[in-house]
Amino acid sequence: MKPFVTKMSLAAAVIAALTTATSAHAQQSQQQPSFDKLGVSYINYDLDGETLNGAGLQFNRSINQDWFFDVNYIYATDDYTVSGFDVDATSSTLYGNLGFKFYQMNNMVAYASGGLVYNEIDIDTSGAGNFSEDDTGWNAQIGMRTRLTDAFEVDANVRHVDIYDDSDQEWSISGQYYINRDFSLGLGYTLVDSDNNYVALSGNFHF
Repeated sequence: MKPFVTKMSLAAAVIAALTTATSAHAQQSQQQPSFDKLGVSYINYDLDGETLNGAGLQFNRSINQDWFFDVNYIYATDDYTVSGFDVDATSSTLYGNLGFKFYQMNNMVAYASGGLVYNEIDIDTSGAGNFSEDDTGWNAQIGMRTRLTDAFEVDANVRHVDIYDDSDQEWSISGQYYINRDFSLGLGYTLVDSDNNYVALSGNFHF
């Protein structure tokens, strides 16, 4: 795995490139992307070929023009059979971050955030025992959120996660379609590694 600083520097370069590429849109729309919302999601998780279904909850709240809170919760579960044993597996992850908008121009915001991450895994089997593990670590994120039109918003980001004495990067892209000023529908994709990714369908209330 490449060093954390190298990967985050690469992410910053990608965000800068995206910022430049969308600068024309900034002249067309003055609508700011949303950093004040409550969203619920349906999660379809692909873990090494095993499909898990679950739910997500996201809360964004601005502190002032530059700072914001970001809380994300993801829960996934699956029932399957291995060597004749029934298995019930669940995983839940909670991110709690403080974020800073380090670049703002019209309808475009580049941001960075950091904070804690908590994960819990439970595996129950019929006859082969149970397994439970949890840990608390830290995460750092950098991204760009752009309101391309009054009705469509795009967010691209990368999150570094350090937990269970290991680290990885989560690359995400999502879009939101605003039904009106207060409600939007979203679709997002997150790649953790070649064997671990998920799709999220969301409904969001903006305030």
